[in-house]
Amino acid sequence: MVCQYRAIWGAPLVGACLLSLIPLAVQAEETSEANVIPAVEVNADAEEGASYITEQQAAKTGKLDVAVEDTPFAISVVNEEFIRDTGAKNIQDALMYSSGVYAGAFGFDTRGDWAKVRGMDPSFYLDGLRSVYGSYNSVRTNVYALEQLEVLKGPSSVLYGQSELGGIINSVSKLPKPVQQGELWAQVGSFDRKQLAADVTGPLSKDGKLLYRLVALKRDSGTQVDYVDDDGFLFAPSITWLATDNTTISLLFNAQENSGGVSAQFLPAEGTIDPGVRGDVPSETFVGEPDWDRYDREKNEVTLFVDHRLNDAWSLAATGRYTSSSSETREHWAAIGAGVAANGDTLRTIYMADNDTEVTNFDIRLEGDVDLGITRHRLAVGVDRQDALWEQGNYFYGYGQGGTINLYNPVYGTVNYAALNPADRPDNEIKQTGIYLIDHMDIGNFAISGALRHDDSTNTTLAVSGPDTKSDDEETTGRLGLMYHFDFGLSPYVSYSQSFTPNLGTNAGGQSLDASTGEQEEAGLKYMNDSGDLSITAAYFYIEETNRVIPSGQAQQVDQIGAKSEGWELEVKKMLGNLELQASMTDLRAIDDDSGVRLPYVADRLVSGWGKYELENGLRFGAGVRYIGDNVGSGGAPKVPSQMLYDAMLGYGIQNWDFSMNIQNLTDEEYVSWCRGAGADCGFGERRTVTANARYRF
Repeated sequence: MVCQYRAIWGAPLVGACLLSLIPLAVQAEETSEANVIPAVEVNADAEEGASYITEQQAAKTGKLDVAVEDTPFAISVVNEEFIRDTGAKNIQDALMYSSGVYAGAFGFDTRGDWAKVRGMDPSFYLDGLRSVYGSYNSVRTNVYALEQLEVLKGPSSVLYGQSELGGIINSVSKLPKPVQQGELWAQVGSFDRKQLAADVTGPLSKDGKLLYRLVALKRDSGTQVDYVDDDGFLFAPSITWLATDNTTISLLFNAQENSGGVSAQFLPAEGTIDPGVRGDVPSETFVGEPDWDRYDREKNEVTLFVDHRLNDAWSLAATGRYTSSSSETREHWAAIGAGVAANGDTLRTIYMADNDTEVTNFDIRLEGDVDLGITRHRLAVGVDRQDALWEQGNYFYGYGQGGTINLYNPVYGTVNYAALNPADRPDNEIKQTGIYLIDHMDIGNFAISGALRHDDSTNTTLAVSGPDTKSDDEETTGRLGLMYHFDFGLSPYVSYSQSFTPNLGTNAGGQSLDASTGEQEEAGLKYMNDSGDLSITAAYFYIEETNRVIPSGQAQQVDQIGAKSEGWELEVKKMLGNLELQASMTDLRAIDDDSGVRLPYVADRLVSGWGKYELENGLRFGAGVRYIGDNVGSGGAPKVPSQMLYDAMLGYGIQNWDFSMNIQNLTDEEYVSWCRGAGADCGFGERRTVTANARYRF
């Protein structure tokens, strides 16, 4: 279900190739029974006891029914089994063992999930539709509501439009299954974490035409930062109607609430990465006000999925979603660059904002599976649309206006909030329409994947007073890839792809920002043995970006530069009886194209390995190791040292019960994970967390 297209020989070949394929989209040739596209897939991709090896399955982000191992581009899939075994508490945790992905680039953070893919920023999607717009205004997707995560690495605008250069991180929601099953889950853990959850699914009618699923979760939890909670609520019911043998309709409602505070305190370099005036600043240090600081978010969302089979060769697929979300932020942090006095005092910045976001987006496509002579074509012709508006009111930003606080002996309750004068901020609006054509063609042992897309986008900053700032962007992007399948399971490939991302706001000179564009050249190989218990993927990549947005020397302003990223990655998955192993390695060099200085917040090398062994008596245990290479702040300094972290799991299943314990950062390393720049602020990585789980399955 994936098709991406690149050509190391250049973008013009993309258009030439795809123009020759357009007639195929209107030919409904008779196909063999083996090529029939099913109307719906109601079975989950990650069943109980499933393998970590997912390369023989299609990734839903590809929009075509093509297995990951058969596509000439890099993609990683993290299924529910791996998420559960590693004890991932969020999307960020779940990606820590994936090649090419630097998850947790900004350390422990309650605001959201952060990652760099191949040294670049990715876009976050949910069920193939963009889910994150702006900042400080979205609700973190709860990983318990997901079947799997998919990472499309590198430029992916040809599939989704307005895609960041790092690619797509797509979350796949849990939907109803035809067989009655479920679980009840209780969890307790570090920092007074308490969580209850349920996931139940099955037929809703006697004839099996109506299916249901209910996913719910409630969490109360502190964090490693004093006075910062991470409470959460999830309620996600869904219904699937098998209307006919050819038509399936699913409706998913998602209500989420996250409340607590912001764990990022933006602590000074003195006492974190550099020696402190009175020693190291503890990672639990809270520089806000316990009775005022908060970051409360809520979201209500409804998603409609429609699949209709027209005949043996063609089908229609549509996904549409409406999202309404809001957030309320009250926050202090250490004033960046203000320094620390000899007694440990530092100034605080005070920040507040109320955000409301409304998003409507959809994707409708015609999919085909057509044999023409000696070729087989998996096709998609579609259109997608994004309409997003986010508003910011009750805004106040006061650098150094939050009073002073002592980093080593904080005293709270000294701020006069009556002196604040919040005001409205400009609203932001995105309207984007894209049309695309995708073809994955098999000719003997060769596979050629190509796609072409045209986007028309209008990004508007709606001024509080005076004229609005509007930018209209149009772009045609492409992708082309060539793969050869050897009979013994090895499939080398080459590919080329492009990206296009319009930008909101203005530069330091007051002009509208140009759209960021980029291109990637990639060469790699994929291997799957006959028994399906060994998967190897390796890739070399070279990415160039133009008009990359970075902070300028002026407050609240940005500049645009060029950037490059070059490197390689390797991922190996192996099953040996009851032993399952996964290992990955990434090595890259991401630099500012003008100065040659390293890009900030990007680890230059990542090495990880996870293994799980299950005994016949139901006992299982797992262990993991993660090496995170050094990274740098803006301008190439300071250098943040590399780290070696360890994880562990112990579990036991008996009849319907399953008990487990997960430990992340086993040795409780207290380490700085990032710094903004020389003499600026820094943040800590996640300390040791222990969670104990009891699940009852039926």
